[in-house]
Amino acid sequence: MINRKIPLASYLFTRLRQVGTRRVYGVPGDFTLRALDHLPRSGLKFVGCCNELNAGYAADGYARAQRHRKGSGIGALITTYGVGELSAANAVAGSYAEYLPVVHIVGTPSRRARQVSRSSVGGKNPHFHIHHTMADSRIGVYREIAEKFTVAQLDLAETTLEEVPAQINKVLSQAIYHSRPVYIEMPSDVVETEILSDKLDDPIDPNPDAVHNRDASKMAQTLLQKLYSAKRPLILVDRAEGAETIRQEINEFVQKSGIPTVSLPSGASMVDNSLPNYFGVYSGSIGTVDLTAEVKSADLVLAFGCQFSDTQTLGWAVLPDRNVMTLIGRNHIEDEPVNVQDVLKMMAQKLDKTQLPLQDTSSWGNFRNQPQFEVFPKAYIIQDEFYIHLNKHLQPNDTVLLGNATPIIGGRDLVLPSSSQLIASGMWFSIGHMLPAALGVSQAKAVIKSKGRTILLDGDGSFQMTAQELSTIIHQRANVIIFIINNSGYTYERYIHGMNAAYNDVAPWNYSAAPQLFGDAPAGYPIQSCKVTNMEELDEVLNSEGFVEGKGLTLVDVEMDAYDISGKAKDLFELAGKQL
Repeated sequence: MINRKIPLASYLFTRLRQVGTRRVYGVPGDFTLRALDHLPRSGLKFVGCCNELNAGYAADGYARAQRHRKGSGIGALITTYGVGELSAANAVAGSYAEYLPVVHIVGTPSRRARQVSRSSVGGKNPHFHIHHTMADSRIGVYREIAEKFTVAQLDLAETTLEEVPAQINKVLSQAIYHSRPVYIEMPSDVVETEILSDKLDDPIDPNPDAVHNRDASKMAQTLLQKLYSAKRPLILVDRAEGAETIRQEINEFVQKSGIPTVSLPSGASMVDNSLPNYFGVYSGSIGTVDLTAEVKSADLVLAFGCQFSDTQTLGWAVLPDRNVMTLIGRNHIEDEPVNVQDVLKMMAQKLDKTQLPLQDTSSWGNFRNQPQFEVFPKAYIIQDEFYIHLNKHLQPNDTVLLGNATPIIGGRDLVLPSSSQLIASGMWFSIGHMLPAALGVSQAKAVIKSKGRTILLDGDGSFQMTAQELSTIIHQRANVIIFIINNSGYTYERYIHGMNAAYNDVAPWNYSAAPQLFGDAPAGYPIQSCKVTNMEELDEVLNSEGFVEGKGLTLVDVEMDAYDISGKAKDLFELAGKQL
């Protein structure tokens, strides 16, 4: 590609394709229209969403699926300046909080328009303002907002043409290295400006020199010595800080070492659930097995990618002792920058199991032995029975998304088949997140030809927040299964505060009619939509072709009582109410 020139937008989009993206989510806007023409020319497909917030959620889901399945990949969205990007801000901030590399491209006013707006201040024409601004000349005010929840920002209006390729490469490298969003402003009049393409041949380096130069071998030996000296070592795994990209190495070490291992709720699928030394999700007293005493008695905890939010740790009540924890991300061990992928490989190679302590885990229980219920076919469906019953029908390679509603607790103890992924918030918990995310997940899996179904478990209130994206799922022919837990409102909030308050009610929708609202099914795209009120009807769905095969759209309205909640969750949320 030496000395060949291509449009600036084509360079950026080609770079996105090179780092694994095949879909760019967004809403067309005046400042992005010319740029959108370059997506198909660069091997990318634009997925138009119903609003920018949902586009951000979809990009987040796309990144989650890619990173779990491939160990790499990013999400991407494109919005227009001001009104569009601020609509997406919630989703991008969530990707920042939960460590997802999402590239947010913002189409901005042309350089000429910017100059006119700036020069008018205090002059003869102080009313010359660009639309989508704050009615003043602060063109960069939205970038200042984005700086708070992105790790790098690039304004192509303030970058020389010679510098553009290297600057784009640098920003994408930052997204990959930090596993967090970046922000790129692309003025409408630079989209087709030609720049040299030779740097497309340069690899995007996800590791700065500081990480490359660290002695991974020495760090591996240090950690092994800690393990050999411990009497009760433990491995605790979550998915933040880029840990998803080293999931394979984590599993290899867990398996080879035999050290007792647990995960935090959002990292439930980080470790192979079939490994004999994996003891499930650590949720304290609300878990299938309460391992609080075992975890707190550990004298060494290797904590991979952990997000110790109050929600994940019962208000920090089940945290391990900080004095015995070694915090590990993909790029660091405590405060030392290092390539942890290399460290784990060396630890697995050098491990001497004879020096590890033998631990009696007979009292740790078996999270795979879930409570058994006698099923009455005509009985009303209750929360506890639903998740245990559904668990029996999960298949290898499935992806299960837990909406930020009753499923976030009900589904956290699912026992996952091989190569399955469970997607659950560990920090942001934005209601409505997971329906658009399911679109991104399904499309990412299709692109990389990953087997398995995409199954969303959502609440009724959560579904109502982003329901319009169901039309995009149908329009894009995405394979998605949706269970809507219809309990007439915000049940968790009822137990926190306002048990019978009207503000915890939601409008009674006819959820099973939702697909019909969005038009006829595309040819060859099956749609199954129904309402179930008892276990017999639920079983009919779970044994149907649509659910078993996971092709097309299956939407199930699962009717439950407004006050039904797991007994353990009830105690948790009543406690949360007292702490408000």
